Order: sequence, then structure tokens, then C-alpha cells
Amino acid sequence: MKEPTTVEETKAAHQILRSNPRRYLDIADGWIRDNPDSHNAYLNRHFAWMQLGEPRRALADTNKAIEIDPNPLLFISRGAVFRHLGEYEKALADFDRSERMIPDEWEDLGFGLLQQADCHARLGDEDKALACCERLPEDFWTPGLDGAPSGDKQAIAPKLRVLAAEARAAKPGKAPPTAPT
Repeated sequence: MKEPTTVEETKAAHQILRSNPRRYLDIADGWIRDNPDSHNAYLNRHFAWMQLGEPRRALADTNKAIEIDPNPLLFISRGAVFRHLGEYEKALADFDRSERMIPDEWEDLGFGLLQQADCHARLGDEDKALACCERLPEDFWTPGLDGAPSGDKQAIAPKLRVLAAEARAAKPGKAPPTAPT
């Protein structure tokens, strides 16, 4: 399978990712062998590593992709890996960098704001979490991807409050008890 260049090819590749992440990993390895300068190949392989429970390997691939082409999508992707690892400050740095790169699109995308809100809450900063939530588009809704709060803006806000309270209640030096899995 060649590296996807169209929407249809990307959908077909991601069907393989969902059904057989190990096979997808082998395919992405081939894309990287064929074109070691393709940031997309590293980004795509990071998805397989995440599916296979190897977030540190996913992080290495997002780092390589950013080295090749430091674009906003890659910073969002690496931020999501950091968030998954419970490294919320690093995640926020990447989300903030992506936002600075595409300020006019950031709020329309929504999911970056949700991830920022979730990270702030998990660090115990309710005010910043709620400020991000307030900036979500009025029609925003999420099923709660990757352990982030689900629902619309009104449903997400109280969940962020709970996450922030739990983080503040956690003993110093301990990770908040509700880190996403």
C-alpha cells in the first residue's frame, strides 16, 4: 500500500489502523523506508503506536515529524501524546504553540481547546480550564475522546470543575487520579 495522498486512500489506511494496528504499523514502516523525509509517514505511524499502547514510540515519531515539518497539526498530535502520558505542561506548550500558528482557526477546530481545557483541569487550574471551555464553538459536542469530558459546552464545564478539584486534592508530587488511559 502506498502512502495515502487522497481522502479515499487515507480512509482505507485508517480502516486498516482500526482493524489491525500491527499491520498498519508494518505499512507505515514501509512508507518511512520509502520516504524517510515524509512527516506524514511518521505522523501516521504514531497512530499505530498509540493503538498498540506504545505512547513513547508515538512521541518519538511526532518529534521526528515536527523536525521535518513543524506544522500546527503535528504540535496538536504531539500535545495529545503528552496529554495521554500525563505530561500536561508539555501538552499545553504544544497546544499553545499550535494555537499561535493558526489563531484564526483554533477556536473553530474545538478539539485543541478541549484538550487545553482538560490539561488545565488535570493540573488543578479550574479558571484556565473553564476559560478554554468558554471559547469552544456554541455548537461544539464531543463523545469524550481520549478521556476528555464529553458533551456540549454546558456539560463539559462541570466535568472540568470536578477534574480540577480532584487534581488540587491530590497530594503534591502525585499525578491527578483521573489521568486519561
